Amino acid sequence: TANFICFTAYYLGHYPEVKQRLRQEFDRVLGNDLTRPITNKDLDELEYCDAVTKEVYRHSPIAFFVGRLNAQKDKVGGYEWPEGTTFQMLVSALMKHKDYWTEPEKFDPDRFYRVEESDKYLLEKKKMKNTFPIFGGGIRICPGRK
Repeated sequence: TANFICFTAYYLGHYPEVKQRLRQEFDRVLGNDLTRPITNKDLDELEYCDAVTKEVYRHSPIAFFVGRLNAQKDKVGGYEWPEGTTFQMLVSALMKHKDYWTEPEKFDPDRFYRVEESDKYLLEKKKMKNTFPIFGGGIRICPGRK
């Protein structure tokens, strides 16, 4: 969490237009009452904040690897793998791969913001589910995902 907060501060410092949009969303959703508790409804309305969070993670993933163990014999990458084979996915390589991301080196939270309303990031729309393991998956998925 601490590393992620530092990465977020870094990107907001380097992209003032993103910071400005984020502040506008906070003002719109949360208002100026700093004593009011933040609700789940508020979190659901912070769509641009969610997009910024995902883009920061895509550029600076905290988890280096995501591991999987196959439950049965399978064919992956043209090779036969026996049951019980451990697979390690290098998250940072996946997050910057040109086959999965439009302009992968560019920091742009809009790739995650209301993607269903735009054709700008068609590549992401088609492959997002399998190429963005921000909270892992399966039985060990991160309980803090929401």
